[in-house]
Amino acid sequence: MRGLIAESWLLASGFVVAVGMLAESSVLIALGALLFSTGGFARLWARLALAGVTYDREFAMRRAFVGETVDVQTRLANAKVLPVPWIELREQVPRDLPIEGVRVRPSGVPRVSLIQRSTSLAGNEALEWRFTLAPVERGDYRIGPTRLKSGDLFGFFEREQSIEHQDALLVYPQTFTLPELGLDSERPFGDRRGGNRIFEDPSRVVGVRDYLPGDPLKRVDWNATARLGRLQSRLYEPSRTLSTVVALNITTMEHSWEGYIPLLLERNISVAASIARHVAESGEAVGLIANGAFPDSDRPIRLGASSHPDQLVHILEALATIAPYTTATLGSELESRTHPLPVGANVVVVASLMPHDLVATLQRLRGEGHTVHVVKTADLEWDAPLGRSIPVHDVSAFAQALEERSGMHAGALPERLRGSGTLLGITR
Repeated sequence: MRGLIAESWLLASGFVVAVGMLAESSVLIALGALLFSTGGFARLWARLALAGVTYDREFAMRRAFVGETVDVQTRLANAKVLPVPWIELREQVPRDLPIEGVRVRPSGVPRVSLIQRSTSLAGNEALEWRFTLAPVERGDYRIGPTRLKSGDLFGFFEREQSIEHQDALLVYPQTFTLPELGLDSERPFGDRRGGNRIFEDPSRVVGVRDYLPGDPLKRVDWNATARLGRLQSRLYEPSRTLSTVVALNITTMEHSWEGYIPLLLERNISVAASIARHVAESGEAVGLIANGAFPDSDRPIRLGASSHPDQLVHILEALATIAPYTTATLGSELESRTHPLPVGANVVVVASLMPHDLVATLQRLRGEGHTVHVVKTADLEWDAPLGRSIPVHDVSAFAQALEERSGMHAGALPERLRGSGTLLGITR
């Protein structure tokens, strides 16, 4: 509309000049010329308004836990002599990310809000603003893109510029100490059998030897066998380090097409993160297996057990971005032949549901020499019995109390989860 008015105004100035020439009126000619030159100057000003204008963001940190705050400093600068009489800034921000110190308005785009500012800039002037991000949910949040709009002094001509650069803030899931979850911080999962025994690490091959009766086929080195003409078995490096693999079942409904329960999903992720953090800070090797995927990917989440200082960071990053949709059953991920579990690994399963196929998998792992523990996150009875050999640690009451303390409550669960009766094969 403004552009139409501006073009009409320029045509009107030309018309005044033409009338003045026909009427031989120097006053009308001068007036029309003045209007026309003013319009041309305004158009040129508008064209140059955003030249040399930059906008930047600086984050105090790029990673945070739920409940922490992150300060962000923004800078809008005009690097030319020509002033900018007015400028509007519209910055896209995630709707689910609370922001303090600035007004946020709806954008009309799902899950997106806007930060809008209006100001002016003198020549070679820069303005700075600060606001604070206060995440209450895990996730990978993106700030931007940003839209700048400016124009001439009279507001007849406008120019727009899009700054497509986005800044990311990764928010880790909330973690708790094991005592807060009702677990013993000294021996949360009891004494490990044979904790001082020597195991062979299948990820570190140090040589081959002749095949011996009883060697499993997965130990046979077929390349060496073909080269020497007789069966050869791999020799693995011995290790006294026992690994803990946190196995997360993100399934909260029996059937994937039924969707998921956000509260239970976040509870499962938070408990898994808390256990992984405890193991890593104890100096032990820890890994993660989940039957979920990274966003926009069908690649299952699997991090091999490691005691590297960065391992916990990698696990928290994976849990921060895990999508609520399953790629496979947790049982099939635990029994993957492509990525076998470390020998003698301590498997800690975090789950709100316990399907029969997962029970069968855990019992097989137990029979193969793994120590298996289950951390139960829902206050429901499982109709699939695990047996006495697999201990179950029910942390649902402690987790619910922590959620109520942080503003979440059981009211966020479906009524059938909170009442009596049967839910998807799980009875209460």
